[in-house]
Amino acid sequence: MRPRLAGMSSPRRTRPRSRDRHGRRLRSELFRAPVPAARTRSERFARIAGDVMDRVRRRAPEELAGVVLAVDTAPLASALDSLGTVELGRVYPASPERPATIVVHRMPLVTRATSLADLRDLLGEVIAEQAALLLGRDIEDLLP
Repeated sequence: MRPRLAGMSSPRRTRPRSRDRHGRRLRSELFRAPVPAARTRSERFARIAGDVMDRVRRRAPEELAGVVLAVDTAPLASALDSLGTVELGRVYPASPERPATIVVHRMPLVTRATSLADLRDLLGEVIAEQAALLLGRDIEDLLP
């Protein structure tokens, strides 16, 4: 044991600083990037919407070949109708600058759905409805 000199405190241990400052362990994600559990909610929604669009596209492959599906978080505030209901999707016809686009709004759809199966069904109805508006066909012809 070393003798202490007057007025000096005990020597500190020199340890590298730990990232576990408050006892909460890991500060990084538990899953690596390619693992499905690491996907965000918006990525999972976009994947489900893409699967539903593929099923609708199989009902009219020639007409929907150039149609693009886009996912937006929420519609603009100006998209409210006179009753105050929020639109779930929108279709933009093709122009010389851009292809025809079907846009689905994630947040209104997720809040209305009570389960994953319900979300798939609701997405199928919205995408089929928008595709029917675009093509001038009956929605029953395009439902997945």
